[in-house]
Amino acid sequence: MNQLDWEKIREDIKISNVASINTTYSSWFVAQSEYTVNLGTNVSGTYEDTQVANDGVWETFQESRPPTRRLDINGTFIVDVSSYPLDTISTIEIKLRYRASDNKENIYLEAYNWTANTYGDNGFNSTTGYTPTTGWDSYAVNLTDQWSSYVQSDGTMYVKVRDAGNDAVRTTVDIDFLGVRVVASGTRFTFKNEGSLTAHLVSLWVNNSTIHQRYDVNVFINSGETLNYTRSDISLPSGEYIVKVVTQRGNTAVFSGS
Repeated sequence: MNQLDWEKIREDIKISNVASINTTYSSWFVAQSEYTVNLGTNVSGTYEDTQVANDGVWETFQESRPPTRRLDINGTFIVDVSSYPLDTISTIEIKLRYRASDNKENIYLEAYNWTANTYGDNGFNSTTGYTPTTGWDSYAVNLTDQWSSYVQSDGTMYVKVRDAGNDAVRTTVDIDFLGVRVVASGTRFTFKNEGSLTAHLVSLWVNNSTIHQRYDVNVFINSGETLNYTRSDISLPSGEYIVKVVTQRGNTAVFSGS
């Protein structure tokens, strides 16, 4: 018996559940380091004061001095792609809770477009900005099906908050919360590794009497671990079906559903 045969015998992967899911949302991913101030100044607070909404603390910025009177800041956000692999994401949302000292100009949200190599809002569901009320306002944008242009393979996103342009008032902006989150839907597969070795899942099949569809996967499951794996591009067929997963060592697990 060679090493591969020995490892194959000790591997034991199971599919414990398969379910169609409606739209689900991740928790919010927030800044873990200080914002870069491109135009304007930091008056008080830190990025940690923007991680939780409605907690009574915030970070305050002020537009640059005349004659420019502009505010432009950006921060780094990391989507947890180990929990939300890129092929499971339907879209990304960005949310800002803020308070401006005047309502004379809109506030805009943008993200760094890794394809175009510049900040922008192409494909966002809203590109007109938000007019502040001078009280606490919430502004959210959805990146629609263009989200992948704004997220690197490791989950890195750069998000920008900026004002509309120069006006007669030097505005102060309090940021109470800024974060990004994943919107996911599709099919959730629950895998359980009952073997003593880490299992590497490499392909997934969804079959019924008329359809035999193969999907590439790249999932590692530690010994004893149970893992939920969601794919937005997989829909379960109606009626009876069979799901099969194949490991790199050649073992398979099968789940029957209807």
